[in-house]
Amino acid sequence: MVSLISKGNSDAFKEILNRYQKGVYGFALSLLRDVSEAEDISQEVFLRLYRTADAYRTFSTLRTYLFLITRNLCIDHLRKMRPETLTRQPEAVSNKTPLHHLCTAELRERIDLVLSGLPENQRAAIHLRHEQGMSYKEIAESLEVTLHAVESLLTRARRAFRNKFKF
Repeated sequence: MVSLISKGNSDAFKEILNRYQKGVYGFALSLLRDVSEAEDISQEVFLRLYRTADAYRTFSTLRTYLFLITRNLCIDHLRKMRPETLTRQPEAVSNKTPLHHLCTAELRERIDLVLSGLPENQRAAIHLRHEQGMSYKEIAESLEVTLHAVESLLTRARRAFRNKFKF
């Protein structure tokens, strides 16, 4: 598919955009916790793919590659914005995943609050596993960590979540 984009096939690009845009946006939103910033990062991810399609080498799946780009752009953005993020409140988040439809608004608010208190790498691992359904291997590639590190991140995140989320 990516090779077709490098040859100027706009239909291939539209197909990739349709297939991965929602997941990329959701991942960016989970890391940035800001709707407009997540939209900007999502657009940048696909622009980068389009501009550098001829340089793409299959080191993993396209999905994993897109999440790696998303993570790196989010980290760069957070580094630039760090002083500002200490003083501003995140925008209200409107995610439409199956989990959101099953939970009441109040319960989802509590879940989001607890998740937002987790360290960035744990929050990213939880999102990729439970919201995107990625395998441990895909998460490791997207976060550029080992499989053992993914297991550790998820274990610590789940433990922290259980300790902070009381009924």
